[in-house]
Amino acid sequence: MHILSGNRLKLWVSVAAVLGGSAAAISAAHAGAFAVREQSAYYAGMSYAGAGVGDTLSSMYWNSAAAAAAPGMNTETHVALIIPDSEITASFAALGGAAESGDIADAALVPSSYANYQVTDRLYLGLATNSGFGLVTKPDNTSWAGAPIAITSDVFSININPTIAYKLTPELTIGVGAQIEYLDIRLNNGPGLTAGGRSAELDDFGFGATAGLSWTPRPGTAFGIGYRSAVNFDLEGDYAALGVGALGGANLIGSSSADLTLPDMVTIGLRQALTDRVDLLAGFEWTNWSRVGSIAVDVVSTTFGPVPAAETLRLDYEDGYFYSLGVEYDYSHSTTLRAGIAYEESPITDETRSVLLPDANRIWLSLGATYKYSEKISIDLGYSHIFAEDADICRSAPNSPCSEGAAILIAEGESSVDIVSASFKYKWGGADPYLEPLK
Repeated sequence: MHILSGNRLKLWVSVAAVLGGSAAAISAAHAGAFAVREQSAYYAGMSYAGAGVGDTLSSMYWNSAAAAAAPGMNTETHVALIIPDSEITASFAALGGAAESGDIADAALVPSSYANYQVTDRLYLGLATNSGFGLVTKPDNTSWAGAPIAITSDVFSININPTIAYKLTPELTIGVGAQIEYLDIRLNNGPGLTAGGRSAELDDFGFGATAGLSWTPRPGTAFGIGYRSAVNFDLEGDYAALGVGALGGANLIGSSSADLTLPDMVTIGLRQALTDRVDLLAGFEWTNWSRVGSIAVDVVSTTFGPVPAAETLRLDYEDGYFYSLGVEYDYSHSTTLRAGIAYEESPITDETRSVLLPDANRIWLSLGATYKYSEKISIDLGYSHIFAEDADICRSAPNSPCSEGAAILIAEGESSVDIVSASFKYKWGGADPYLEPLK
């Protein structure tokens, strides 16, 4: 599939907006690697503790059973403003260049939306529109020492997730769904390792599935588990490398292709009432980043013919893990307060980290609130601050692990992030559940 034209991409975004009330995310990633966690202002206020329980509509991203979280017809629109502060400083650079990258990430908005419709007392339909993967890194100083390895890293995605949920009993709900995802990747670097630099842009549609279970074994206790499948892409697009030494200093321009599989994910959530007004929530998330491996970009040039593995992104990530704990307090009939803390193990290690994405382990601290304006309207607010560990970077060639005594770049990345989230929820009314409630 070739790169989408501007008009076709605008049409796709418009369709996504009509179906789910959301646009795509363009952001520096703020979950492990280039995943985007900012899918719910409600759970943002608790560092995403309990996101997999399935008892609110925005839990649908993690657990398909959440399509049955509210009776009748309901819609939610969420948006997160991400304000990152990230910089890389080189202590050694064989190719020269400035020591500091300047800020490598800009502020961005990440929208998401959810809707459900109750068909019968047991059957519900749902629709979620999200961007589960996104990344933009571009240094303010494009002539810094790491520019020959990477200047711009841009990952753009839209995911439409129709779901069906069914109440087996008043206490037990199951759900399944489909993923329809568009992915666009753009990478480029500056001159140095290749005389004039190189760039690639590729895109494709992929398909996957989701599933989930929500269980309330007794009043005050709720448990949920959700699964998002891997999505495979046969990416195609354009590639250019200017002044390639191995080809006599000529320009290599042609069509490119690459296989990429985005990882599957399992999320577990727990909600436990401590008193009539206080709930404790906990969450665990595993993301199968280790399946990504290395990505070879093959090129077919009109001048040189096939050039296998013209570019290889040696990601070689480990699996990612996220642990969260939160508390929710019903301050009044109309106001609920919440807070949370989380620890995230990045799938990117010292051995595989590069200037493409200087990710590291991080701690989340969050505060949030819900205000119920009326029986139909409520608003969520959330704030999170992320403390990231310093990220050591060592490279001996573009995107390859560092070998002792042959480093071309040794650097350290420092990052922190502020995230402000908000949502608007509307109950359209309609059917009520007819199943006997839990006694």
